[in-house]
Amino acid sequence: MGLSWQCGYSSLLSCVLVGMGVSVLLWYRHVVSRRLLLWRVARMVRLCRRQVYVVQSEEDWRKVLPFIQREMQGQGVLGVDCEWVDASGRRRPVALLQLATSSGTCVLVRLQAFTRPLPESLQSLLGGVSIIKAGVGIDQDRRFLETDYGLLVQGCVDLRHVVLCCPKSNAAGNTTGNSTPSLGLAALALKFLGRTLDKDWRVRASDWEAKTLTRRQQSYAAEDALAGVQVLLVACSRMWQCGEVAGMWWLPWLPPSLFHHHLMAHIHQTCHHFLDLKFSTSASKLLQLGEGCASQHQVAAKVSKTSRAYCPRKTPLYHNCQLLAPDGMPLCTCDPKKARWYVEKGLGVVVHQQPLVVRLNFEPAGRPREEYEDERYYVQERHNLCVVCGQGHSYIKKNVVPHEYRRHFPTILKDHQSHDVVLLCVQCHQVSSAHDATLREVLAGECSAPIGGAGNRRVTVDTQRRNVKNAAGALLRSRSTIPQPRITELENVVKNFFNVDSLNHELLQEAADIDARDWNEDFQAHGEHVCEKYRRKGLVQLQHRWRKHFLDTMQPKHLPQYWSVSHNLHKLCSTMARLPSCHPDYDIYRLILLGRDGNEEVQRLIKQCKEANVEDNCNDFVY
Repeated sequence: MGLSWQCGYSSLLSCVLVGMGVSVLLWYRHVVSRRLLLWRVARMVRLCRRQVYVVQSEEDWRKVLPFIQREMQGQGVLGVDCEWVDASGRRRPVALLQLATSSGTCVLVRLQAFTRPLPESLQSLLGGVSIIKAGVGIDQDRRFLETDYGLLVQGCVDLRHVVLCCPKSNAAGNTTGNSTPSLGLAALALKFLGRTLDKDWRVRASDWEAKTLTRRQQSYAAEDALAGVQVLLVACSRMWQCGEVAGMWWLPWLPPSLFHHHLMAHIHQTCHHFLDLKFSTSASKLLQLGEGCASQHQVAAKVSKTSRAYCPRKTPLYHNCQLLAPDGMPLCTCDPKKARWYVEKGLGVVVHQQPLVVRLNFEPAGRPREEYEDERYYVQERHNLCVVCGQGHSYIKKNVVPHEYRRHFPTILKDHQSHDVVLLCVQCHQVSSAHDATLREVLAGECSAPIGGAGNRRVTVDTQRRNVKNAAGALLRSRSTIPQPRITELENVVKNFFNVDSLNHELLQEAADIDARDWNEDFQAHGEHVCEKYRRKGLVQLQHRWRKHFLDTMQPKHLPQYWSVSHNLHKLCSTMARLPSCHPDYDIYRLILLGRDGNEEVQRLIKQCKEANVEDNCNDFVY
């Protein structure tokens, strides 16, 4: 019996100890998971074995492509870099494209050895947004590849964006003498990987167009691309250590194959707001916010040092007051001021006070049709929160189609339309504005519509006339308080301009009234120029492009139901289908939907609407 009791006691004690261990592990699971995640990522980087493949023909590319595709299934990450030769102070076309996977596969593509066009598989690899291309200054490489070879590179992430979102103590490499963080690839590799890259200028400036690359050139090029992808892995894991991605404590416990798959997915989630976002090296944008921006929604800490002040709304935008048709059918939601206007004018009666519901006593010009989701958009209740992250305070109105373009739309396309006005918190608004700047640059190139610049201004100021105007104004207003030497200096400015030896009050007044501005009669604003170009293929295409851009770059999780890229398209087509070609609005609708060159897809939709209208008219005649 004693032996049996001892065995039972030992079993009970073991169960208690195991239970305590499990309880402690569950209690500290997040801390343990974060430490384990750092260890697994560091181990993956440490055990990585570099394998370099030099590609000089399409046959070479076909041989190495499976090695890349094996790791790029679903969502992948590539380190990308480019090398070229500078001759006589001029950049020659990109000679070498470096690609590296997280497992150590490094592919050096000698672009000049290929005949045009480049392999379609290479183009799709670089153009797919499902594969992140990581590097320092990758936006420049992207532009050079597009200029030199017509390669469209998408899904680029500049490592400096991610690094500045790490905790402050881990944020960047060594600092320069003025305490500015060093954000070059060599400094980041030393900080995050503990590895010193070969940055000898003799290799960097060597002949990358040589018939055969030396071993040192191959090592230099491969290491640059591999360091890019590895810095991204380590930087993201350090962000997650500070709680960047909630609900992922289980990630480091997964087996290797699942771990790699989910790790790539979380990297895509973290880097989404940095995709194809140009990095600015201005000092004001290198500042870190507190302990770093440990959330992707705080990317604004780097891009927000703009001159514009963001003023969050003091009152809600949506009050969800409702207008009803005489038979009680919901027409739309509106603000209280508009609803009360109908009551004050005797056009409606209050049905309910909280929330305010007004029933009209006249038949409205149109009713929302249940079969069209677009028309149900304005009937539903909308919430006062950021449509991207869901924050319920400190939000600002965001024009999905920027005002500089929308202002040039015909009234038909924008009147009584609030679909493209959404709410964003301050941080998301700043991030969205940065992405908008990228698309503006793309449109500027496509439509030959420069954005600002000295050669494209509506008005310029003549420096000489401005100085004369200021000098005369100062003499007229404040002569008694100006020292005599300064008075003489100001008088000489005015005298030299008018080529006179003496001044009187009338001449000073004439100088003070000078208009120093020169007006450019040929000026055309960027937005106006872009809209003029899109009148050839239909302004609705520009509207849809901005909506899709907002969805792709911000991935909003809280958009109102029925919000869509093609909102109102069917209604416009249906209206145009009913108009005779002699109607004064017909040409406007054509400009909006078809443009001068026509659009086959929209033309088919208009034809379908015409057929539907004919069928409805026949049914009405029968009944």
